[in-house]
Amino acid sequence: MAREDSILPILFFKIILQTNLQRIQLPNKFTRKHGVGLSNPVLIKLPDGTGWKVYWKKINGEMWFEKGWKTFTENYSLEHGCLVMFEYKGTSKFDVVILGQNAVEIDYDSSSDTNDENDNVDHSDDDESVEILDEWLNRKKARQRSPFISTRPHKKVRGDHEKTTKRTSSINWPKNARAQEVAQNFISCNPFFTVLINPNDLEANQLSVPDLKGVIENKDTNVMLLIGKRSWNVKLLRCYEGKYNRRLSAGWHLFLTESGLKSGDVCVFELINKKDLVFKVHVY
Repeated sequence: MAREDSILPILFFKIILQTNLQRIQLPNKFTRKHGVGLSNPVLIKLPDGTGWKVYWKKINGEMWFEKGWKTFTENYSLEHGCLVMFEYKGTSKFDVVILGQNAVEIDYDSSSDTNDENDNVDHSDDDESVEILDEWLNRKKARQRSPFISTRPHKKVRGDHEKTTKRTSSINWPKNARAQEVAQNFISCNPFFTVLINPNDLEANQLSVPDLKGVIENKDTNVMLLIGKRSWNVKLLRCYEGKYNRRLSAGWHLFLTESGLKSGDVCVFELINKKDLVFKVHVY
């Protein structure tokens, strides 16, 4: 005896085509049975715990995932021929599994340092902390660049410990010669690390950073990035076993676009307040 349509969970899949990378229609049968009870946005959860909020729109009785869907497909590099399996368990939450063009489940947590398209967004299991990563801004703000080499000490801000006066060195040692020179000439008494922004970083939703062992506790947390008088809250993911780096995740792309960073910039992330996890970002 076939089970009733109203019994949960409900399973369905969608084949990714070029026509549904921007928005995608939910099956009409699902819409008729469960569309009325869906909140807006809904929550899409990946097997690794990553959560995405996606907004739907009803058009002529059809339900479409629109705002947030394009960001989701771009983040996981979905292409024509991929398959997305949905499991609806009620309360406007979908568990999702992604199969690549080879019919094998994708690696949601890529360990690549230079290609982050398939990286996830937020490993927090707390639904309340899921970030909305659909604010992809097109504007770039012109601003003056700092001199390539800075030989002046950087002042500490209120809230820092004044006891440490010994000059620190970069937590990491970048491979790029220009970034190495910046790291060597940067003067500070605070912990800092150095990153060269490359083209892949401009397209990704995450930035690979050192593991910060001994500096920041190894757990998912929020940090603040400062440039001038502006600030951005960004999720810092923990370093997983077998990995050698952490990642700036939710909020990174918004920081990237609003700060006007471009490929070739060298950024020094200086931890000026360890208690509140505030990084001052120096751009060269």
